[in-house]
Amino acid sequence: MIRNLRSVLALTACGVLAAVVASANVPDPVASTVPRCFQLHPSVALANAVPSNAAKYNVTILGSGGPINASAVQVKMITPGDTLVCWCTGLPGPRPYVFSASTNALGVARFVIGGGGCIQYGLAAIPGTLDYAGEVFADGVRMNEFGTVSSDAVDNAGRRATDVSLWDPAGSCAAGLGDAVEHTNPLATNTYDYCTDFNCDASSGASDAVIVTPFLAGAASCAGDAGP
Repeated sequence: MIRNLRSVLALTACGVLAAVVASANVPDPVASTVPRCFQLHPSVALANAVPSNAAKYNVTILGSGGPINASAVQVKMITPGDTLVCWCTGLPGPRPYVFSASTNALGVARFVIGGGGCIQYGLAAIPGTLDYAGEVFADGVRMNEFGTVSSDAVDNAGRRATDVSLWDPAGSCAAGLGDAVEHTNPLATNTYDYCTDFNCDASSGASDAVIVTPFLAGAASCAGDAGP
């Protein structure tokens, strides 16, 4: 009888512990850091070279027990955002694109995606009924919505992806003279512009200049285009 009671208590304790562990490993959108500025740049090599992973899209997934290791993170584009972005050619998968990565022991997942185009989060001009370009999920939990920012913010005519007369990358996602002009004023005057807020800290300034300058100075580009 005592042996049976011990077995029952042991099983109960294991069940409670398992429930606690499972609960601690559930991603928490409030505690996690999932920026609303999804960085895209027309050179993956340059994005990897910028110090401190600053030119990547970095998310940190936390649960009630702290950082979640090996969390499956997905960045899911929605159709309007997917068709407005200038994607570098050769990206795998069907459209709209879904990009996947796993978190490390600190709960961090990093994305380096080749492309261009600014789709301002919350902008009514985004086609359709939604005012964002995509969503982020971690282990199936919806974490946040996002727009896109890029060193390649405009086409050769100075048009952004969401302008009434839509931009035309014309077969090349590229950080060129028009982009330098587009980014210079916010950076020089510390005037906030979503399209120049690469680190998504609600300001446009020196830290953003550090990120975008290598792409502008290096005339970063890739073959690619916008559209379905």
